[in-house]
Amino acid sequence: MMQLLTFLVEKLSLFFKLRLFESSFSEREDRGRQVPRASHPPLRRGDLLEVPRTLFTHYGIYLGDNKVAHLIPDILPVLTNDRKLISSVITNNRLILGCVYKCASVRVDTLDDFAYGSSIVANCMDRVIATQPLSSDCVAQRAEKLIGAVPYSLLWNNCEHFVTYCRYGTAQSRQTEKFCECLKSIIRDQRSVIITGLLGFMSIVFFGMVPETTLPTVLIPFTLWMATSKKEENSKYDLSLYKRGDLLEVPRTLFTHFGIYLGNNRVAHLIPDILPAVTQDKSSIAKMVTNNRLLLGVITKVASVRVDSVADFAYGSEILINHMDNKCNQPPLDGDEVARRAEKLLGSVTYSLLWYNCEHYVMYCRYGVAISYQTYQFCTTVRKIVFSRLSAYLTALCGLCIMLHLSCLTPLSVLLTLLISFTIWMAS
Repeated sequence: MMQLLTFLVEKLSLFFKLRLFESSFSEREDRGRQVPRASHPPLRRGDLLEVPRTLFTHYGIYLGDNKVAHLIPDILPVLTNDRKLISSVITNNRLILGCVYKCASVRVDTLDDFAYGSSIVANCMDRVIATQPLSSDCVAQRAEKLIGAVPYSLLWNNCEHFVTYCRYGTAQSRQTEKFCECLKSIIRDQRSVIITGLLGFMSIVFFGMVPETTLPTVLIPFTLWMATSKKEENSKYDLSLYKRGDLLEVPRTLFTHFGIYLGNNRVAHLIPDILPAVTQDKSSIAKMVTNNRLLLGVITKVASVRVDSVADFAYGSEILINHMDNKCNQPPLDGDEVARRAEKLLGSVTYSLLWYNCEHYVMYCRYGVAISYQTYQFCTTVRKIVFSRLSAYLTALCGLCIMLHLSCLTPLSVLLTLLISFTIWMAS
């Protein structure tokens, strides 16, 4: 049962993996607020720029003179021919509706309108793609040549395909690859068979044993069973890429995990783990921390800084090296000093999901300041959801429904509903 619960949490969270909590470090109302991010780096014509948006990472090509060419969906050209209105900055609402309608174009915007209040990272893709980038002028000319309406597909022809074609000569999208990997992991996971079987059984119980419920209950789990496979062995990692003191990060199901490379295939990282609270068997505790152990460790707040191999630390995921150097405005410490700090903290530590996690640990070791961008993103997202006008409307509506349902339309209940709704309204 615990495995099924963990499986449901993992797979439902894959939808949020589409960058829900990677919303902009600061939206427009947060401009001017000091946040832990670096200012725009110096840019050159032909640079590949990327910025985090609500559901994804957005890409563009810098053309010089504060201009950026980028492929972006927009519903407005379908609704109006007013060029002045269309040329205004594209909001998330226009963008999402454009995705649904498959209406997009390559357009030129100012650097600020392209960034939409987010931090900008330049040429980070150069570290990931093996192909050497083309010359700067060639990149910019390719981008300028494609300006105008283009065929759009969320998975097969998006902004990332556009910039990789311009800069490297081949159109590809790592975001699409990650999304497809998530779907494949759901299909190939053996627990999917159990979940679909249980759902099918429930449909038979509620709607009766008829062909419309019985056939899907048998066929879908059987198809998934034939497609499942045992967990793939961890791929080999090229250890020559890592230096002592490097900050490593890997995507996991619910978060990004961080560690410090110590050399000799060893990574120090802070990770929650329930096993030390259950057993004293050091050989069992020393084994790779699975998602089940990690999730229960988060709930019980049991964690430690431990040393694992690169493969066990990565848990089959891709590893990014020193990616935080582009985000943190503090210069990194010397590699040996970083590793020494990491080794000094080995053992049990105080743990908090928001206020002291693996990111706080590595940021302290490498930059001397314990901060977490994931915590900041989460708190910003929660604040925008809770303190919004929509929340005020929903609170008032829910309060009214509760009073009517419980038949408790008293001055106290009315006053409480009005006060809560009014407080949220004033804070929105």
